[in-house]
Amino acid sequence: MTRKPIGRSAPEELTFSQRLEIVVSVLNRQPLQPVLDTLSTAQLVQAHNFLWDKMVEFHVKTQQREFRREEVTRRMISSAKYQHVQNCDLRLDYCKGVECIWSNPICAGNKVKLNMEVMAEHIRRLLK
Repeated sequence: MTRKPIGRSAPEELTFSQRLEIVVSVLNRQPLQPVLDTLSTAQLVQAHNFLWDKMVEFHVKTQQREFRREEVTRRMISSAKYQHVQNCDLRLDYCKGVECIWSNPICAGNKVKLNMEVMAEHIRRLLK
């Protein structure tokens, strides 16, 4: 039995069906946005981690060469560019880390969603 800390609510867990929806969207070449828009901030963070893990798994199972993080991250919008577009004057490390997802979930969530679309496209290329 798992106990919740007193005075704090446990973050909402990403459900199996939500994980499945993400994978099905990727495999069916559908945008992730409709699925991601239904998630809470905590679930969005979990979804990002889940999709990253799936992407690495697909790479390992389909490619002879070693996975290189840069192959994916170079296609993502940089934190500096995203901050500039958003007119954000916070320290760059807030956008690079997970701090902003809790203090400004809409802005950071949009960046996470964009990055997840890049990951989805990378998975699609692996499966061609």
